Amino acid sequence: MGFKVLTQGLCAMLALLLLFFILPIQTARAAETEKLQLSLKVGSTSATVNGKKVTIERPYMENGTVMVPLGVFKKTFGSKVSLEGNDIVKVTYGSHTGLMMIGSISAWKDETKVKLTSAPQMVSGVLMVPLRFVASILGATLSQGNGGELVITLVPADNEGDVPVDTGIDSDVGKTQIGNSYFRWTLNYPSGLIAGNSGGDESVATFSSTDNLYYLEIHASDQAVAVDADGLLEQLVREVELGGELILDQESFPKASVPYARLVSKDSSGALWESRLIYVEGRLYEMYLTDEKATHYKDLAKYAGLLGSFRPSFDTKDNKIRDLSTVKNGLSEAYNEDYGISLQVPAAWTKDDQHFYYESKQGSHLSVAITSAPAGSTLESWAEELKTKKQENFVSDAYVFKDSMKSEISGVPAQISETQLSFGNGWTTEYQALVLKNGYRYYFEYVTPAGQEEDKAKFKAIISSIDIDFDHMKENFGRIASDDYKIIKNKTITKVSKRYGYAIDIPRLWTPNQDVFETQLVEYRFIGGRFQINSKPEDSFDYAVNMLKDSYQNKNNDPKGPHIESIVESTFAGVPATTLTVHQIKNGVPLRSKQVVFGKNEVVYTITVTLNDANATAEQQALLDKTLQSFRFTGNE
Repeated sequence: MGFKVLTQGLCAMLALLLLFFILPIQTARAAETEKLQLSLKVGSTSATVNGKKVTIERPYMENGTVMVPLGVFKKTFGSKVSLEGNDIVKVTYGSHTGLMMIGSISAWKDETKVKLTSAPQMVSGVLMVPLRFVASILGATLSQGNGGELVITLVPADNEGDVPVDTGIDSDVGKTQIGNSYFRWTLNYPSGLIAGNSGGDESVATFSSTDNLYYLEIHASDQAVAVDADGLLEQLVREVELGGELILDQESFPKASVPYARLVSKDSSGALWESRLIYVEGRLYEMYLTDEKATHYKDLAKYAGLLGSFRPSFDTKDNKIRDLSTVKNGLSEAYNEDYGISLQVPAAWTKDDQHFYYESKQGSHLSVAITSAPAGSTLESWAEELKTKKQENFVSDAYVFKDSMKSEISGVPAQISETQLSFGNGWTTEYQALVLKNGYRYYFEYVTPAGQEEDKAKFKAIISSIDIDFDHMKENFGRIASDDYKIIKNKTITKVSKRYGYAIDIPRLWTPNQDVFETQLVEYRFIGGRFQINSKPEDSFDYAVNMLKDSYQNKNNDPKGPHIESIVESTFAGVPATTLTVHQIKNGVPLRSKQVVFGKNEVVYTITVTLNDANATAEQQALLDKTLQSFRFTGNE
């Protein structure tokens, strides 16, 4: 279940005021002009709007960002402009929306939060905004003119039709309902309802009224277990009780056209909330409404019409519905402001824009990495480098190179390869897309497990959606980490634990999962395996060994269960040690683990090395042996 995003005191955040830019606008048809174009120059009050000279507020540079008057976008491209509250600026063009706050570097692009390099600000009564950000909202391209001017060009989509004439107030004329086509719900759209921003998460929609009187949230989430109206009411009661709220009224409606539950509660601040739950075909919808003037639970009854208009459906053919969703063909936009890269990813996937990682519940994933290119690197040499990496980390019958071809991504040459990988539980498809520009490597990895044909089919659409601002990258970054496999694979870094008195040389290729060596457990991941060190003070060596032996006893003789291959008594780092080697199948993947147990000065150490059979190459084995042999006591324990 979801939780209320805002409290009563924040409901006034999105009040809609007047349209504030009064520049004239011309009607233009895409078929007649083919493209719309704005030409301007930093420091000059003269600009060219669709071939005609106009006078504008003088553009200027701030923190490397070109700041221009917002009105020129309205005049040139017909974008809608409105002021919500006293400082929230909204720019709309087609299905795209941008939000900025005057004086703040925080902004939103199609409900994805981004960070601006320079904040919008009023200059002589004119609002100046970052050129590149607003152009990206419109989908316009930027180029340099022959005279040093900046040229912003936009080819309107066919469905844009006429560039709209200024009608004063920014409104959704003719729209009687509002909803989300991806999460499939609709709601009546009264004239006083303002759609808020949910930080890019379309599963949550927020609304407020123009008079700041009420605030409404709608949540949509998947729920596999069906729940009837009485069960929904039980869920509501549990939720508000856990939140310390006082229940004022509750009721379930099992005979409604769409069964639901309703509850009115008072939170710790004294605000009254009406909550509703609806369950339909694997999806749970939650509604939360509060009125800042409500003092009695019956005061919320006047919103019964609005809340009762909710429907768990969406008619895509009904042009009277305003669609809040930006999902197209099952894909939604992802954006990383630091690197200036946008792309489309499956809408249902979990998204981590900061770390550039996206994943489905079934295990498909997309990862993006940007590194500095080694001197002399080309797309071809990089592709060969990655091929060598594959050969050294997968046994010969665990991979098949399927295809490699030249392509184009974001207007520059690219290399795309397809490889089939087998870990023992079916063949996984891995696509690698490589881009090399201005001394930087852009690496896109798209992986779909066996049976995920729908995800596999989305690869071409995802790759074609990639848009890279190469100038942004060059302007904001110098030399960053390199991923030169040939060099990195032979490098190590010495790690020391003063608390547990040891040192070890860790390969630079490995990824730390827990690398604070003063803690009891240390763990690193690598292709097909992991490496752990567990240090237990005041533990018994014999007890630790016996516990390991017992944990690997396959008492039911499960063919997939653990099988102890060997138990060897020896020495390790100069002290007595016991090494257990175990083979088993986990989640369909055959793997072998080696556990070395030894003790010194009342501390028992267990080093565990796990490696999939598919990755047990001679190179991997040699690297693991070298790492184990580098373990030594420092005498500081």
